Amino acid sequence: PLSRSAPRTAPQTANAGVGWILGTMAASSLRVLLASAALLEGGRACTIIAVGKDASAYGAPMVGHSEDAGPIPNDVRLIRVPRRKWEKGSKRPLYNVNAFYPRIVDAERSPEYAPVHGQEVSEPLGYIPQVEETFGYWDTDYGVQNEKGLSIGESTCTAMTAGWPSDVPWGHNKAGIEELSKIALERCETARCAVQTMGDIAVEMGFYSADSGLPSRPAYSGTSECLTLADGKTGELWNFNILTGRNNASAIWAAERIPSDHVVAVGNSFTIRKLNLSDHENFLHSPGVTKLAEEMGWWNPKWAQHKDIFDFFYAYGYTPGKEAVVNLAQVLNFYSGRRMWRIFSLLSPEEGSKLDPDLGNLPHTKDPYPASVPAPKGSVTVQMVQNAYRDHYEGTVYDLTVGMAAGPHGNPNRGPVTFGVHGQWERAISMYRTSWSFVTVAKPHGRSVLWFGYDAPHGTCYLPFYGAATSGAPESYRSHDGGMAKFSTNVAWWPYSFINQWSEQNFELVNGEVQTKAKAMEAKARKHLEDWEKEASFFSDEAPLLAMDMLTSRSNALAEETFHHWWEFAWSLVVKYRAYSVIYNATDTGETVQKYPAWWLESQDVGYTLWTDQGPYHGVPDQGVPIPVPDQGRKAAGALELAAAALAALPVAAPVSEVELFRAELEEERRRRAVAEAAAEEALAAAHADGSFPSGVPVALLSAGAFGTLFAYKVGRVHGERIGTLHGYVSCE
Repeated sequence: PLSRSAPRTAPQTANAGVGWILGTMAASSLRVLLASAALLEGGRACTIIAVGKDASAYGAPMVGHSEDAGPIPNDVRLIRVPRRKWEKGSKRPLYNVNAFYPRIVDAERSPEYAPVHGQEVSEPLGYIPQVEETFGYWDTDYGVQNEKGLSIGESTCTAMTAGWPSDVPWGHNKAGIEELSKIALERCETARCAVQTMGDIAVEMGFYSADSGLPSRPAYSGTSECLTLADGKTGELWNFNILTGRNNASAIWAAERIPSDHVVAVGNSFTIRKLNLSDHENFLHSPGVTKLAEEMGWWNPKWAQHKDIFDFFYAYGYTPGKEAVVNLAQVLNFYSGRRMWRIFSLLSPEEGSKLDPDLGNLPHTKDPYPASVPAPKGSVTVQMVQNAYRDHYEGTVYDLTVGMAAGPHGNPNRGPVTFGVHGQWERAISMYRTSWSFVTVAKPHGRSVLWFGYDAPHGTCYLPFYGAATSGAPESYRSHDGGMAKFSTNVAWWPYSFINQWSEQNFELVNGEVQTKAKAMEAKARKHLEDWEKEASFFSDEAPLLAMDMLTSRSNALAEETFHHWWEFAWSLVVKYRAYSVIYNATDTGETVQKYPAWWLESQDVGYTLWTDQGPYHGVPDQGVPIPVPDQGRKAAGALELAAAALAALPVAAPVSEVELFRAELEEERRRRAVAEAAAEEALAAAHADGSFPSGVPVALLSAGAFGTLFAYKVGRVHGERIGTLHGYVSCE
C-alpha cells in the first residue's frame, strides 16, 4: 500500500468549462481565479512552529506562524477585535475573508473594520447562531491570540478533495479557515474547545480552502488546512487538520494533542499519522472520519497495525500522479520535509540529528517524520523560535546564502522563475514574500504575549503585544493611509519592507547589520516585559484592569517608538550603503568600498578573469561548450575558436567548498544545455548567412558540434519538460 497511486475524488463541478467560468465571473469569482494564479507563482505557503509547555522556557506553550504571501498583496493591518456581549437571537456572519485590503468591512466585528472612503460592507456567505459573549482577540487573515491566551498558527496543506465557497457558481460551502480561526478565538478558552467548535461548524456549514484553484483545474496542493493551537488555561497544544468532504460539501477533520515536552513543525502538509480512533483524550475527529477514504480506496483498515489506528495524512494527503504538472511530487516532498527537518534540528538538536534531511514528506513516505519531537525541559526560548523563522539553512549543505544563485553577497532569496524553465530551489523558512510573522506565548492570567514582526523574518524586529490588551495597536499598525499596494510612511509594515528591499543590493552586509539591530531591540523588549510585569504585579490583584491598561500602554508605546526608529534606521541605511560603497562618516577616511569576493570574480561564469579585447566578454558558463560572442559581424568559426582558447587558458582554481561543488554539480547539466543551444543556433545562423559555411570552418565541426549539440539538447529538453520539477509552488496560508 505504500506504493499505490490513489485516485482523486472528482469535485462536484469538475466539468465547469474555463470559458463559461470567465464569462460569468463576478468579483467573488475573480478572487478564486486570483488564488488559482497564485498557486502557479509561489503563493501563500506558511510555516507553523510550536513548542509544548514543558519544552518551553516559560512553562507555557508557544505557537508561531509566518504569513508567506504570494502575488496577491495582503491586508497588513493588525486588528483588535474587542470583547462584546450580544443580544439573544443574534446571528454571527461567515465571510469569505479577503487576503487583500480590506479583508472584511464590518463595524460590528470591530470598529477598526468599519467602512471608510466609501467601502461597502462585506456580504456574508451565511450565518450561524451567535453566543451571548465573545472574547477580544488580535486578528489578521486568521485569528491570532485572544484575551484568554488561546493562540493559533496556520499552514495550508494538500488534500485529495477540493471545495469552494458559496459565493461562486460552483461553490457550496460557507466556512473557510479564516473565519473558523476567528470563531474559535471568540468562543473558546482552550485548544480542545477550539478544535471541537471549528470542526462542528465546518461539518455543518461546509469547509472550503481559499487556495483550491478552479473546478477545471483543482489545486490539490492547497485545498486543505492545518492549524496548531495552544492555550494558557490548560497549557495544551493541538494540531488540527481539515479538508472538504464528499462532493464539495461538509468537512472531514482530525485533531491530535501534542505531548507537552515536544516541538512541532508544519510545512504545508498534514502531520497526523496515527489517529487513534479509541483515544478520545488525545485525539478528536469528525464523524465517520475514515469512510470516504475507504470508499475511494485511499485507505484500508488492514493496512494499519491496529484496527483503531488511522493514518490521516496517508489517506487524505495529496500525492501527485501522472496527471499532475511536471514533478510536482518532488517539489511537494522537499518543500514540506526540509522545513520540518530543519525546525526539529534547530529546536531539538539531539532529536533532529536522528532524522534524515533527505527523507521528504509525502503521504506515502515510508517511515515518515513524526508530527513532533521531544526537546529538553525548559530548553526552547521565544528568541530560538524567532531565529528559526529567520533561517535559510545556514551552515548546512542546503545553505541558500552560498552558490552562484546567491550572487556575490550571499542573498538567500529566490524569486519566481520564468514559465517553462523547470527546476527547484530549496524552500527556506524565512521568505522574501512573507507579509508578517509572529510567535505567541500562551501564558495564563492575562499575560499571554504576541511577538509580532512585519515583512520577511530575516529583516524584522519582533515586538510584544498582550493577548488581553485593553485597546488596539498603534495607528500605524491599522492605518488606512496605505498598505502593501500603496506606500505610506504612516504604515508600520513599510519600514520593514523598505529595509528588506534595500538589503537586496548586498544582503550579507545590510541584512547582517539589520539582524544585529533587531536582535538587540528584541532583547531590550524582553527586559521591558519583565520590568513592566513586575511593576504591574504590585497592584494587579486589587486593580487587574488598571494593570492591563498599563501593560497595553507600555507595549503600544514601544511599538510606536520602534516604528519611528525603524524609519530612521532605514534612511541611515540608504546613506550608508550606496554605489558599491559603505559610508561611515563625512571625513576623508569615512568611506570604504563593497568588494566582490574572490571566489565570485574567479568564476568562469562571471568572466572577470577571462576577459580579453577579443572576447569572451560575458563569461563562459561551462568548460567544453562554446559561447556566442556578441559581435554580429564575427564569423562563427572565430567565435568558437575564441571561446575554446579562453577555456584552454582558464586557470584551475581550488574549489571554494564542498557546498559550492555540490551546487555546481546540480546546476551543471541545465547550464550546459542552455549554453549549448544558444551557441549551436548562433553558429548555424552564421554558417548559413550567405548560403554557405564560413571559410576555414570544417563541415564536421559544424555538423557534429552544432547540429549534434542542438539536436541532443532539444531531445533532452522535451524529456526534461516531462520529468522536470514544477517551476513554482504556491500553497499555504
